[in-house]
Amino acid sequence: MAAMLEIKHLRSFLRVLDLGSFSKAARSLNIAQPVLSQHVRKLEDRLAVTLMERSAHGVKATHAGREFAKNAREILELADRTERQFKSKPGSLFGEVRLGLPGSVCPIIAPVLIARAAQLYPNIKLILSEFMSGDLADRLREGRIDGAILFNVDETDDYTSKPLIEEKLHLVGAPDAAHVQTPAIAASTLTQLPLVSTRPPHGLRLLLEQWSNTANIELNFTVEADAPSVLVSLAAEGGHYSILSAAAVKRELAAGLLASAEITGPAIERTACLCTSKRLPSNQAREALTKLLETTIRDLVSCGSWTARIL
Repeated sequence: MAAMLEIKHLRSFLRVLDLGSFSKAARSLNIAQPVLSQHVRKLEDRLAVTLMERSAHGVKATHAGREFAKNAREILELADRTERQFKSKPGSLFGEVRLGLPGSVCPIIAPVLIARAAQLYPNIKLILSEFMSGDLADRLREGRIDGAILFNVDETDDYTSKPLIEEKLHLVGAPDAAHVQTPAIAASTLTQLPLVSTRPPHGLRLLLEQWSNTANIELNFTVEADAPSVLVSLAAEGGHYSILSAAAVKRELAAGLLASAEITGPAIERTACLCTSKRLPSNQAREALTKLLETTIRDLVSCGSWTARIL
């Protein structure tokens, strides 16, 4: 059956499914919508099943469509990997590597890492995902990603852990907020402030709770949000403060949208660790890109783009 299926039809089907619209998929693929519809019809005729349900609200997969989508993605990934393998020069690395970054540091690392990977390893397909640290740890345990950056973690039966850098967290607030008008703020002052933070088991929240217990300082989490962008936006609007990495909001600080103060006495510190899955077999492509991720982070610290201490 697979030999009778055309790659272009599979791509068309998955693009419609991912975008939920024939018109959006047609624009994305730069083909006429009737041609796109014909691709999906030919698939349905070939398989003798209905793959998609069309309605005024858009398009969604049937049960058969969801099952077929899994196979279609595997076929396309195999075709893509095979093409890269045989087009690559003898001795060059090829393959697919999935890496995960926490939302707090993804904006710092991702642009540099993607550019370097494209230049150094053009035949390796880098799939970069941004998730909360708890979700990244789950994906490592399940073998769904090759590696990730996690904070303050030890090696487990499921993944390795190599400490790379240590950074101090800052109190972040609106530019005119009273408690971020000086370079540093005493930790004891935080008890008075309304804070917006993530919920447990997010790594940042666990770190803050562990630190507050050790320092005997009660933190006032008035708002919880499982999205790094919300922590930034609420702090910028005033009325709340966030405790974040200064590097994570470097652009907002430079643009005058936020102000920050380093927390002292005691400081809140976290260690960024490079973790690789033990559930997946090692290969040269994975080793090359995880090493590139490590080098990129150290370089970002060395050049001052990320204020931290290299371990």
